[in-house]
Amino acid sequence: MAEQLAIHGGQQTVTHDEPERWERPVQKEKDLVNDLIDRLEISAAGSGLPKEFEDAFADYTGAKHCVTLNHGSTALEAAYYAVGVGPGDEVITPTAGYIGAYAGALHMGARPVFCEVDPDTLLADPADIESRITDRTAAINVTHWNGRVCDMDALLEIRDRYEIPIVEDAAHAHGSYWDGEHIGTVGDICCFSLQGVNPYGKPLAGGEGGILTTNNDEYYQRQLSYCHLHRSGMREELTHEPYTHLDYEVLGKKYRSHPLAIAFAKVGLETLEYRCNRRIAYRKQLFERLADIDAVRTVKTYEKSDSGGFYGGLRVVFQPDEMPGVDAETYVSALQAEGVDAGGPGFHYMEHLRYQFKQGYDLWGNDRGPLGGEFCGLPTYEGYSKGDFPVSEELDQRVIILPSYIEPKPGHLDEVVAAFEKLEANAEQLAAHSPTKTL
Repeated sequence: MAEQLAIHGGQQTVTHDEPERWERPVQKEKDLVNDLIDRLEISAAGSGLPKEFEDAFADYTGAKHCVTLNHGSTALEAAYYAVGVGPGDEVITPTAGYIGAYAGALHMGARPVFCEVDPDTLLADPADIESRITDRTAAINVTHWNGRVCDMDALLEIRDRYEIPIVEDAAHAHGSYWDGEHIGTVGDICCFSLQGVNPYGKPLAGGEGGILTTNNDEYYQRQLSYCHLHRSGMREELTHEPYTHLDYEVLGKKYRSHPLAIAFAKVGLETLEYRCNRRIAYRKQLFERLADIDAVRTVKTYEKSDSGGFYGGLRVVFQPDEMPGVDAETYVSALQAEGVDAGGPGFHYMEHLRYQFKQGYDLWGNDRGPLGGEFCGLPTYEGYSKGDFPVSEELDQRVIILPSYIEPKPGHLDEVVAAFEKLEANAEQLAAHSPTKTL
């Protein structure tokens, strides 16, 4: 006998309102923040707690160089400067992405060139990236969404063949690995975010803040000269030409981190591996159970990727052919009615469909900038339209977001799976009330 769905007035399947039991070490955070206040160490760069954290994160990742900044987006801006992006250049970035990943390059006068994602992983598609390379491509940007690492082997092969640096947005990937190596050491230059508060913020969270890592001495010194005004000991760090001739004010920008934010991140670093491993275990259990649900497919990770972080949740993709007469929006609404904390459908962002990239934009006024008329050798900007990225746009109609947990309440995962099973068993009932029902 069919069971009445919650969306139609039936009993809700998931009973836990707050399933996460893990609690962050608030007292440790308070003690460290109070210690900084007592010592009057609330402004520092290259010394004190920020330097201690940089050394600790470099040791954790294995990176040769690590520097903290005030935001993940400014870390990316510094990274673009470090690899030499400038006016008239192009930077390739996925359209199923985020504006903060490439905004720094845009404001340096470079034009974003969007690319598709791989439908199996929902990450930047290396083959499509390669098809968009021109003689103006100055950098390739990829984002390790939700801690899921992009195909670094393919990307590094493209880098070596075309001599184009890879700028990694690892805002969600502080605990992620590729082929046994920590993200932050695999590619050319890598940026992390410290936004939010645990357990729901970035894997390392300090309210606001960023981290940049690289093994390249030139990139490290160049980005320091760009944005670390008055950093302690910087004159000794700047050993390459022309940076060695600069004074402590370098190029005048002050993007350094706030020590109070770093205090939260330093405490979070102590539990990062534990939290990531627990989330990996939860994802594995959930995805194994959802493999029997025809209406969704789970997103794949690359074999060499040991993913951690999971900011922004887990991704599954609705399969409308397996549930005739039901659209993705109805399916998500039905999950939510059953008590599942499901989001979507959609990536949240389709970058090429933002106003400025459809219409163009007079970035600096007086018809100047990379999104207007001819600029520094770039041809007149033509703009993007709906339909330009069919793979990403079609997936945007079907992606569903599910939360991940560190220490979920006992039985919560079973209830989440039961909600999916309930919808599967009552597909005809759901189709009968769906706007897409075929008459």
